[in-house]
Amino acid sequence: MLNKKEEYDKKYAEDNYFHYREWVYAPYISSLVSYCHLKPGSLVLDVGCGQGLFSYLFCKCGMKVHGIDMSEIGIRTATTRYGKLGITFEATDMNAAVFPTKFDGIFVRSCSLYNTDDFAQTDEVTDHLLAYLKKGGVLIFAYYTNLSGKTSPHWRYHSLRDVAKHFHNYSHTKIFFCNKIDTLVMRKWAFNSAITRINEFLSRNCGIGGDAICVLSSR
Repeated sequence: MLNKKEEYDKKYAEDNYFHYREWVYAPYISSLVSYCHLKPGSLVLDVGCGQGLFSYLFCKCGMKVHGIDMSEIGIRTATTRYGKLGITFEATDMNAAVFPTKFDGIFVRSCSLYNTDDFAQTDEVTDHLLAYLKKGGVLIFAYYTNLSGKTSPHWRYHSLRDVAKHFHNYSHTKIFFCNKIDTLVMRKWAFNSAITRINEFLSRNCGIGGDAICVLSSR
């Protein structure tokens, strides 16, 4: 049986394994940057960066980006594609990572470290990330999920209640549920309670997936 690193090495040997489309995700990332008031030149850590697309999209928004991933093959691909833009990449396990500086923003999307049954009860990973966040910085947690009750053999669909429980010990948090079409059309205004309620309804009743997002400000 392959361990987690070997699994991702195998996946990232395939070009664009997740079939990401820049035209969909560029507005998603730029909307998060705008909502979180990240300024040009802000130092951003992209955790679980994979093949580097989100690191690149933050870079396009004027951020200075450092991407990390446990997969050496993913990091190799990311460096080949985007390293010339000044983005730095590092193959490391987040649980063991040590950084010489703190970051203005930390972005973690659908990271396998959060794909656990005890996600709602444990916060060790988040505490470790926050240790590298500057005062006044922002942690952007995003996790693909589906609220309809369907299951996946490889991915745990966390509820918004699970997300709220995970982050309940932290102050200055805001939780949303959105899909990429929202930000494509509404930009940063997609991050509000009304859109969250609509998307919750659609996910529960129609099986439409989306990203559970928690924006955590360090003050």
